[in-house]
Amino acid sequence: MNHIYRLRVIALCLSISCLASTALSQAVSRDNPLLYRDQRMDTALNAHDASTTRSSSSASSELIIQSFIVAESKFRDTLKNFSFKRDVLLQTIGPDGAVSGEYIRNSVFVLSDRGQRIERVTFHPKPTMKGLTITREDVLDLAGSQLFGLELTELSSYNLSYLEERQLNNRRVFVLAINPKQTPDPYHMQLRFFVGQVWLDAETFQPIRLEGVTEPQGKQRFPKFTTDRNLAMGDLIFPSTTVADDVLHFPKRDVHYRISVRYYDFKRFASQVNIVELQ
Repeated sequence: MNHIYRLRVIALCLSISCLASTALSQAVSRDNPLLYRDQRMDTALNAHDASTTRSSSSASSELIIQSFIVAESKFRDTLKNFSFKRDVLLQTIGPDGAVSGEYIRNSVFVLSDRGQRIERVTFHPKPTMKGLTITREDVLDLAGSQLFGLELTELSSYNLSYLEERQLNNRRVFVLAINPKQTPDPYHMQLRFFVGQVWLDAETFQPIRLEGVTEPQGKQRFPKFTTDRNLAMGDLIFPSTTVADDVLHFPKRDVHYRISVRYYDFKRFASQVNIVELQ
């Protein structure tokens, strides 16, 4: 018992000693203007460093977004000097996992001087789909958001934000979120908007992957898709594939739907030409 009592007394003395030491240190700091000033300066510097870090991060994010816009603008302008081929295979999948219907559309594309896609269909057999109809919006998305993501002419309609840095196939990438500023109007289905993410090569700021969906949906349903760009030509990276494997949820039924698109045979025009779309 005496041993326990002595331990308690010692602990109490140590606590009093620590409190006294802290109070003395604070008193000395205030009594010593130079020391007190240095402590306040350290606190202010730490707060400034934190603020500077946040400002630097914001500036870096803005730089990444602007660099993406510059790189993508260069790519779109360069693509006006190319033709390319696109093979589309759309499929519905039955409950047993077997293909139940197909839609095939193979084409050659060029871009007009205004960046509009001009398509010449080379192979388009009668679709065999029974539970799903391919609409005008599906065709628009194939040559629009699924190929390019957002339209640069509609940049003012989008919010672009930096998300994070990741690794993709051992390559450092920056990930941007792309969202329309206003909710897409289902009563204006022809106005299509990309909603998703763009993965940028960290060195060139060129997109190497698009992931997202096209809005609005309205009474239709559209799948989440992934478009990869990995065809390097000179200092530019061209699209190679678009894929989707999704279940479309309609009010009275679900449809298992697949998209497989291949872009290839990019050919630069031998001479300067002007391409316009006839109205």
